[in-house]
Amino acid sequence: MNMEVKHSRLRKKIKLPHLGQRIIKTAVAVFLCLLIYWLRGYNGLVEQTTVAAIICIQPYRTDSIETSVNRIIGTFLGAGWALLFLFLMDFLIHHGIHLHIVPIYFIMAAGVAITLYTTVVLKKTETASLAAIVYICILATYPDVNDPFIYSVNRMIDTIIGILVAGAVNYVSLPMKKHDEYLFFIRLHDLVPSRYSHVSTNVLVILNRLYDDGARICLVSEWAPAFMLSQMGSVNVNVPVIVMDGAATYDIENRQFMNTVPIRFQDARFLCTMLVKMGRCYAALAVRDSSLMIYRGGNIHEAEKHEYEMMKRSPYRNYVDGQFTEEDKICFIRVIDTHEIIEELESRVHDLISENRFRILKRPQHRLKGYSGLYFYHPDATTENAKEALVRYESEKRGEPVIPVDIINKDKYTTENDAIDILNKTRHMYETIKLPWN
Repeated sequence: MNMEVKHSRLRKKIKLPHLGQRIIKTAVAVFLCLLIYWLRGYNGLVEQTTVAAIICIQPYRTDSIETSVNRIIGTFLGAGWALLFLFLMDFLIHHGIHLHIVPIYFIMAAGVAITLYTTVVLKKTETASLAAIVYICILATYPDVNDPFIYSVNRMIDTIIGILVAGAVNYVSLPMKKHDEYLFFIRLHDLVPSRYSHVSTNVLVILNRLYDDGARICLVSEWAPAFMLSQMGSVNVNVPVIVMDGAATYDIENRQFMNTVPIRFQDARFLCTMLVKMGRCYAALAVRDSSLMIYRGGNIHEAEKHEYEMMKRSPYRNYVDGQFTEEDKICFIRVIDTHEIIEELESRVHDLISENRFRILKRPQHRLKGYSGLYFYHPDATTENAKEALVRYESEKRGEPVIPVDIINKDKYTTENDAIDILNKTRHMYETIKLPWN
C-alpha cells in the first residue's frame, strides 16, 4: 500500500512540459527542408537551410509575407558583407599581402559588427541574428572558397529556402481547441513588480492577444483599479478584475465597481478615531457612485505626504481631506509607518479589536524603504470569496459552469520573463492542439 501511495505521489510530481505549436512547427519545417535537400539532389548546405527555418519559425500565425521579405533582406545583407570580405582577401592575396590568422579573424569579427549595425541603420533589426548567421556561415570555410560570388549566392539560396519554408509553415495554424470553460485567475504582481512600475510592452501585447483570442482572464490585484486603468487602457479586458485584495470587483470596460465588501461604517469610524487618538494617520479607500475616494485623516507625516505626492496626479484617484460618510463604502483603511511602529501598532490593535470586525494584513512599502503598511478589511473581503462570486457571475452569464484555474508564479515577480512565462502557461492551458481523438 505504501508503495502504491509513493508511486501515486511520484506521478503527480512528474509533469512534462506542454508540447507547443512552435516545437511541432519547427519539426515540420526541418522535415520539409530535408525533403527539399533530397529533391535538389543533395546540393547545397542543408545545415544552413534548416538553421534558417528554425530561427524563422513562430508559434502563431504572423504576417508571413512581410516577415519573410524582411528576413530575405537580412540574408542579402549578411551575404553581401561576406562577399566583400572574400573579395578583400582575394585582393590582398593577389597583391602579395598575406595576413596572419589573428588579423583575419579580427576582420571577420568586425564584419559581424558591421552586418549587425547595417540592420540597425536600415531599421531591420528583426533580421539581425539571421544576417549575422548568414555572414558567418559563408566565411566558415574560408580560405577553401574557389569562387566567392558563386559560393555566396549558393549559401544565400540555401538560407532563402529555409526562410520560405518557415514562412509557409508559420502561415498554417494547427487545429486548436479553445477551452472557453476556463476562467483564469492571474495575480497582477506576477506580471509587474509593484504599482510604481510600468507593465512592459511585451506583456501587454501577449495579454491582449489572449483576450482577443477569447481567453477569460481575471487579474487579481491588492491595489486599487487606478493602476490597471492607467496602464492597461489598450488591453481588451473581457472579465471583471478583483481589486483591493478582494474587497471589490471592478469592470474595466464600463469603468464601474460591480461588487464591494465594505467595512461596516460604525467599525470604520471606530477604527479611524482610535488611530487618530494613537497619533497615527490613515487613508480610507472608499467607493462612492463607482468613483474611488481616498480620505486622509490624523497626524499626516512625511511618508504619507510622499505617497500623496506620487499618486495625486492620477485622474483615477480622488483625494479628500476629511471624514467619510455613510454613503461611502469603505473598502479598506491603511496606515503607513516605520516597520517598528507598525509592529507595535499591530500588537496594540489586536488587543483592542475583536477578530470578527476586521481582517488585518501587513505589507512592506516598495518605494518607502524602512516603512510598512497595516491594512484593515472587512472579514469577508478576501480574494477567495471574490473569486467564488466571480465564478458564479461568469457561469450565469455563460449559461453553463465555468472552471476556475489559478495561474500562480511560485515566487513573486522578478523579471519580465517571469511574466511572459505566466502568460505562456495560460496560453498552453487555454489553447491545446486538437487531436482526432479529442
